Amino acid sequence: MPRFFVALLLLLVVVLGAPTYAAGASASPDHVTLSWTADPATTMTVTWRTDTSVTTGTVEFSNSDARVPKAAAAAVAHDFTTDLGTVCLFTATLTGLTAHTRYTYRVGGGAQWSDAHTFTTADPRTHDVKFLVFGDSQSSPTGTAPYGLWRTTVHNAYAANPDARFMVNVGDLVDTGQSGAHWEAWFAALAGVGESLPVMPVVGNHETYGQPGSGKPSYWLAQFTLPQNGPAGLKGQVYSYTYGPVHCAVLDSQQDEEKAAGDIFTPQKRWLDADLTASKTPWTFAFFHKTPYDIKADRANPTVKAAFCPVLEQHHVDIVFNGHDHGIARTFPMHDGAAMARPAQGTVYYIAGRSGGKTYADLQKKPWNTFFYNPLDQPDYLVVEVKGQTLTVKAVKQDGTLLDLYREDKTTDRSTDSQATPAAVGTN
Repeated sequence: MPRFFVALLLLLVVVLGAPTYAAGASASPDHVTLSWTADPATTMTVTWRTDTSVTTGTVEFSNSDARVPKAAAAAVAHDFTTDLGTVCLFTATLTGLTAHTRYTYRVGGGAQWSDAHTFTTADPRTHDVKFLVFGDSQSSPTGTAPYGLWRTTVHNAYAANPDARFMVNVGDLVDTGQSGAHWEAWFAALAGVGESLPVMPVVGNHETYGQPGSGKPSYWLAQFTLPQNGPAGLKGQVYSYTYGPVHCAVLDSQQDEEKAAGDIFTPQKRWLDADLTASKTPWTFAFFHKTPYDIKADRANPTVKAAFCPVLEQHHVDIVFNGHDHGIARTFPMHDGAAMARPAQGTVYYIAGRSGGKTYADLQKKPWNTFFYNPLDQPDYLVVEVKGQTLTVKAVKQDGTLLDLYREDKTTDRSTDSQATPAAVGTN
């Protein structure tokens, strides 16, 4: 064989055989994110990434008062390939933790470790809990501050609510779900919050965008480690968890985008009915992306409404949190399309607004809304707080300005809307 062809063959072997690293990844751990896959009182799940030169990972953790010796948990590793290249993702679930206890931890191995971070396990006896809800954070991955509005929103929200116990993003975390650059920017913006506040996200339609095929949110599924208690074929996309007095059910509203996978609504309805039947908590919330009670012109979601609302209202879910329309809107308690007078008679649907850069100018208050605001000026977030038999939801601008304050009391079956006249609202 001529020397030229030998040299060319050797060059191809070297190039094709070399590891491919994703932009931004290194041997040092990043994208460190907390979540739950089991009991929040006794477990914590940690996910992070490195480049593919690292093949093993560990979480070192201890009780923060240093009376408990340092323990270690080995992580499960797998390669994750995006359009930017291949990285290694690590996940470890810490078990046997003490309830209502603060822990310090770091992730990595060898000479490469993350900074030390802290988390606090749940108190299973508590009657109080606060959490944060973010609307669509999708933004541009380019410019001088990629996903900069999302960064400011999530950091401001956590700084103003350091006693929050977890956070939910109700879908469309990124603008293009199968794009490494978008996720690179999203996780970079989350840094400083996601290491201490468990992230329990919802899949949105934009999580499915960016590649042909089944429409599965493959990048989203790879990077978040979530409860696997949902229906077959939808595990990780559909799940539930309980924190003290609240039970949270997470659904996938993307039938149109995932239609190649078949009917995803029927198994969810069966699962949701069983899940809510089994729950005994005093407060129940549901989260999914596309709202049954829209505020955007010419964008109703009748198939989502028909699939989920009868089950949700049958089990009297207290509030359903949605995204998709990028506005802030709250309904009266709704039952079978009609506005009701008292909280116990229906379910409130709350669109969370937007925590990123995308806005819509054509939003409008609908007859079923008792509160509406189009956040064209700046992003926002929701603060949800349960104290015994009382629920408070605040809609807050990025700069801390209060937009909406909703209160509901189970002992009196009254809310801040109890003086309104639902009969004038009509039906959907």
